[in-house]
Amino acid sequence: MVNRQTSDESAPDEATNPIPNAGGSKARSAAMFVLSMVLLVGAGYFVYTATDGLEGVWDSVRTAPWWMIALIILGPMGNHISVALCLQALQSRHGKVGIIEMYVLVGSAWLFNYMPMRPGLIGRIGYHKSINNIRLRDSLESSVWSGILAGIANGLMLPIAFLMMMVPQGWSLLLPFVPVVVAILLSMVLTGRRKKLIILALAYRQLDVIVWLGRYWLAFEVLGLDVSIGDIAVISAVSQLASLMPLTGSGIGFREWAVGLMASAGGHAMGTAMAGDLINRAAETFVVVPVGLVCTALVARHWKGIRDARIVLETELAEDDSRTDSKDEDESRDSREQE
Repeated sequence: MVNRQTSDESAPDEATNPIPNAGGSKARSAAMFVLSMVLLVGAGYFVYTATDGLEGVWDSVRTAPWWMIALIILGPMGNHISVALCLQALQSRHGKVGIIEMYVLVGSAWLFNYMPMRPGLIGRIGYHKSINNIRLRDSLESSVWSGILAGIANGLMLPIAFLMMMVPQGWSLLLPFVPVVVAILLSMVLTGRRKKLIILALAYRQLDVIVWLGRYWLAFEVLGLDVSIGDIAVISAVSQLASLMPLTGSGIGFREWAVGLMASAGGHAMGTAMAGDLINRAAETFVVVPVGLVCTALVARHWKGIRDARIVLETELAEDDSRTDSKDEDESRDSREQE
């Protein structure tokens, strides 16, 4: 999800005023929120009219195998895990961030990134600076690397997807995992910790792309839309690109139309393809709200605990300094009296 701008830790008022011209930012955020809602409602209306009042969509979902529906709902969790592992590997080049800690942070940011201007990203970077002592520019650099690796992973998936159509079905399912295995092996033999971690992060990003591919295949399969794996790979890449737009939360509205237009360009029913994306959007919302709320509560509690511990430590140090100064004064006074 990822557009960023590098920043130096010593930038003026970075900590106290991270978003200059807050009034203008709020106005832009409000405008983009309204635009994304208009596009989303428009997408819903288009799907409604193109699918006979959603009757066909509902019938397809209702009669779909239970395991397909279960995987559609669990799919976003796979994205959550793979992105958290990718960011944890990238941030480990700059400081110590635990895997569970990053999983919780990404879960919280996931929820807030549904708002315009991706405030979840800003909050996560602020957390790394305050809690993990990782400079702002280093966290931003890791986020940029995450976006670059996502592009590379999608680029690798396109030829693999077309190759999958040329080999027997059983073997074809293994092909998307080849870059993952290669990246993991490279991370084991390469010298230099930073290189190892970047290659390992690429493996996790590749897993993220595989999950996206599977989610769209499942949604289209449920709706009876016959889309080749190559076309699904292109649609999935476009969907991820639309989701990274910083102006709208998680690409709401834009992603639905991007998927529909790309499917239409490939000769598929635009309304049905958009319905498939709306199914994925519904699954994401079903997962992101409870997961995001729980993760946000955990982040807030941990942040408060660290802050309180620091206050206690600073108070104890101040008291120790005060006692030391008092003792020095007493010894000095005793020395003068003896003289």
